[in-house]
Amino acid sequence: MVEKVVSAQRFAQGLTYAQYLAQLEANREHFERNDREFTCNPEDEAFFAQLNQRLGPIKVLVLGEDWCPDVQRGLPIIARIADRAGMELRVFPRDKNMDIMNQYLNQGQFMSIPVFAFFDRNWQPLGHWIERPAIATKYMNEVREELAKTNLSQEEARAELRKKTAAAWDNWRQETVKELRKLLSS
Repeated sequence: MVEKVVSAQRFAQGLTYAQYLAQLEANREHFERNDREFTCNPEDEAFFAQLNQRLGPIKVLVLGEDWCPDVQRGLPIIARIADRAGMELRVFPRDKNMDIMNQYLNQGQFMSIPVFAFFDRNWQPLGHWIERPAIATKYMNEVREELAKTNLSQEEARAELRKKTAAAWDNWRQETVKELRKLLSS
């Protein structure tokens, strides 16, 4: 059995979303832009609020690092959901909390972020979500394969990937919400 490292005491050591944003030295504009561009529809807000009433207050533990584009896009989504639903959210820097990260390795081996781990009022796990929606990963992998066939430098390929995926992120934000609903419905 895996040792339980998340407790009420440990959770309380995390940063609120506002505290996390306040301590950022770089990339704050990416978080703020993604927050502005995200809209949670009323039906989804009602789902998360009802779930929180039934099982909560639900605790949402987030592992992330501000340099990660997936964190920059995903953290504002879960922060908005948690705020509107009355869930308690705490953010932990991944690189300073490896004991927690090791419990949520992507495919049992990758330290992918963000991680959103959900717990009920009794600290029973409700599930966890990692990195980005599946549709985004699939598309990004296809674009990377395409770009690998070119003579672009690594930096040029990254820039091209960002350009090719930028238009899809609004849809992928909604896919994130759908995946979170599905996760928490089971």
